[in-house]
Amino acid sequence: MERKVVTQTLELERRFVEPVVKSVLHTILFHRYFGNVSPRDNYILSSITYTSVDNVDVLSAVDEKVEELMQNLSSTSDSKSQISLYFTETKPRRAWFSKSEEEICWEEWIINVQSKVQQTDREANQLQINAENQAKKAIFHVIQEMDKSKEHIPLIANSQTNPFPYHISVAPVSGLWSLMIKRAIRPGGIP
Repeated sequence: MERKVVTQTLELERRFVEPVVKSVLHTILFHRYFGNVSPRDNYILSSITYTSVDNVDVLSAVDEKVEELMQNLSSTSDSKSQISLYFTETKPRRAWFSKSEEEICWEEWIINVQSKVQQTDREANQLQINAENQAKKAIFHVIQEMDKSKEHIPLIANSQTNPFPYHISVAPVSGLWSLMIKRAIRPGGIP
């Protein structure tokens, strides 16, 4: 089974990043949270409604990771970051000397975020219209992708509330990867 990877890019003014990214993550989770769920309608910007899973753990996980994303984005200049949501299944690892489990990713959603800082008050209205359009387009894209293919979804093999764990990760601040690689290559860190 091959994992499905879906990528989206959002170019938003910084103040719209949080609500739009939350709406996209919650839409994905609502469609992939297998089990008995209660829907919760949410409203963002002035004209967009999306549905989320009404579960404290899901809501707090999304809030925590979106906050981390916002900390990665500069409040004074244009910046970029990335948030990923992926779903796994737990399978027994077959080894002759031990019994263990491994998580195998079967679907990943990557959201590239380009944050822009508003330059003038004249841009404010246009930036909100842009954010609304991108949010609608992103939510619709999620729903289309969900309906397009379902062959990659594993069989539900247990009766847990959500049989497929999900993980949300935020890319580190730009430049951090290169710093970590340099430290690994040069003992003692960077000169």
